[in-house]
Amino acid sequence: MTKLPGILLVLLICVGGIGFYRGWFSVSTHNGEEDGQKPEVSLTVDSDKAKEDVETFKDKAVELTEDAQAGVHRLGDQAKETLKKD
Repeated sequence: MTKLPGILLVLLICVGGIGFYRGWFSVSTHNGEEDGQKPEVSLTVDSDKAKEDVETFKDKAVELTEDAQAGVHRLGDQAKETLKKD
C-alpha cells in the first residue's frame, strides 16, 4: 500500500510526457503588454487528438493480440504433429 502513491506519480509523469510528445497538451505563455503585468501561462488540451490516438492504440493492440493468438495456435498445431510422428 505504501508503493501506491509512487506508482501513481510515475503513471502521471508517463501520461504527461506522452501527452506532450503526442500533442495532447500544449503550454503557451504571453507576456504582459504593460510594465508590471505578470506573464500569463495557459495549458491547452486537444481531446480529439487524444481520443484518436487511444482508438489507434486499441486497434493496434487488437491486431497484435490476434497475430499472437494465431502464432500460438500454429505452434500448438506443430507440436501436436510432432508428437503424432513420435
